[in-house]
Amino acid sequence: MSETTAPTSDTSNPSQTSTAAVITQVVVASSSLPPSTFTSTSTPELAAAAAATLQVQVQVQEAQEEVVYQILYFKLHGMAATTRVMLALSGARWESIYPQDWTNEKHKTPFGLMPILYETHTSSGLTLEIPESEAIERYLARKFGFWGKDAWEETAIHVFYCSSKSILSLYVNKVLLAFPDTKARELAKFVEKDVPGWIVQHEKWLGRSQTPGFYVGSQISIADIHSVVCLDRFLTISECKNLFSREKTPNLFKLKHNLESYPRYTAWMTSPEFEAINISTRQRLAVLKG
Repeated sequence: MSETTAPTSDTSNPSQTSTAAVITQVVVASSSLPPSTFTSTSTPELAAAAAATLQVQVQVQEAQEEVVYQILYFKLHGMAATTRVMLALSGARWESIYPQDWTNEKHKTPFGLMPILYETHTSSGLTLEIPESEAIERYLARKFGFWGKDAWEETAIHVFYCSSKSILSLYVNKVLLAFPDTKARELAKFVEKDVPGWIVQHEKWLGRSQTPGFYVGSQISIADIHSVVCLDRFLTISECKNLFSREKTPNLFKLKHNLESYPRYTAWMTSPEFEAINISTRQRLAVLKG
């Protein structure tokens, strides 16, 4: 099972969001994927649908129910982790869907790669199909208000979002996917040089913020979300654990604490679906680590 949340009018104030708003959703088999619209739907239609923001939809309950999101990816955290958190926080109706026979299914997708976001507008029947994890994350961040309120906030958020994207990609490409004879050396470099460099810059910025535990302002952004995804990942790496603590990295832990204060986030992180993804991810990582 994965999770759907019922929308409310404000995701910026955790005290106004009840865990009672969380509804269990049914996982949809990938055999029922929406037809591809990435290159078959006109630009005006897609632009009009994409312009329907959640901030407008929340004004009327009926309007909220007109848009449904599906995220297609393996039952792994991987490149869908940040997207799932944003969907959980948003209050939108959403679900995870998983490939059943990816070899035969990927030709039905734009680039033959996952994740893919499907945004279905039930009143018109139009489905937006968005490939590429970074494109998905930026689209949802703008749509759900996780991208800042002005050019400076957008830039600051983007800087630290990109920084966390880079460090996580480095771990996957240079450590997890390293050849067996170089894996130990790459891991040592990652732990001794790369992660400490990431910590220093993020601790420095978060520490001078007027609202501790946020990259900008006093609301969560995609930078907050993705950095906590990174932190959670690093805390599962035994060689990295000693780099993080409430004493050594207080600002990153404050960031994590702030995100955990949102009931929708906690509901997703403690859901049976999240735990099932956790188990699959640990199994996959064990194989990659050798």
